[in-house]
Amino acid sequence: MNLKRGAKILALNAVSSPPGSSPTLAGPLLSLLRLRYGPIPQSRPGERNAPSIACVSVDFDVTMPSRFDDNRKGTLALVELAGRYDIPLTWAVCGKSAEADMRSYSVMADGSHENEIGVHTYSHLDATASSADLFRSDVERCIQALGLESPKTFVFPWNREAHFDVLRGLGFRAFRGKERAIGNPVLKEGLWNVRPVYYVDQKSRGAESLMKKYVDLSVDLSTPFHLWTHPWALVVGGETDPMIRTLESLFAYIAEKRDQKLLATSTLGAIASSLDAETAAAAGAASKTIQPPAIVS
Repeated sequence: MNLKRGAKILALNAVSSPPGSSPTLAGPLLSLLRLRYGPIPQSRPGERNAPSIACVSVDFDVTMPSRFDDNRKGTLALVELAGRYDIPLTWAVCGKSAEADMRSYSVMADGSHENEIGVHTYSHLDATASSADLFRSDVERCIQALGLESPKTFVFPWNREAHFDVLRGLGFRAFRGKERAIGNPVLKEGLWNVRPVYYVDQKSRGAESLMKKYVDLSVDLSTPFHLWTHPWALVVGGETDPMIRTLESLFAYIAEKRDQKLLATSTLGAIASSLDAETAAAAGAASKTIQPPAIVS
């Protein structure tokens, strides 16, 4: 086994068992893996929290012409694999890349799959280097190019975050932040940040055991396991088989945990909608609890 992966597995094992599972130790242990810790859902003794959620986000962007063929190969292979294990995908799509490869876009947007089409700007625009007006125009152009109605998930190119007010105004509710974390989604400037846990690329080949440990820890803590990737990052030497074999082992493991009712699978937009509903319900309950005093005449 790769020594670096082995060290990460040992750290995850330590967090999963006493005394490493205490918040005092878990944070520093995970920081060694460049992972933040928390917030973690609280449960009463003897009770288990709701099942964890597994989600997969995929950035569909071709910023280099040399990646076009690999991007298509990776897209088609990933759609087939996810369909086989009934795992929904959140596609963060650049409008320009979709227009250049409508074959791939039509496959990922096929209504027979419970996938989500999110927005990754039209031209892979750097939000931090753009005015609000330019950013809004580019995002709106992407929505139009993709034929979307009220998309809920946005992914910043290069994970460079800015102009949350524009995104809120356009109705977005979820995004994927740059910082990796084991913990619940957090609100940032009015949008739910469903933070990633692991990024898959060619260096992840053969890392099934490590990825499964991340799943186990997420299940133990009832927090999301958020995997993300690019389609072109799933191609090795022009072939998808090596990386798909790695992902198939992981997807089969996720499906097994789902069958055991320990894990659910969802999209980022659906997670945000659920959190919005929970927040609204909690606010409604609080308003009913605190009633104004009766007026006695």
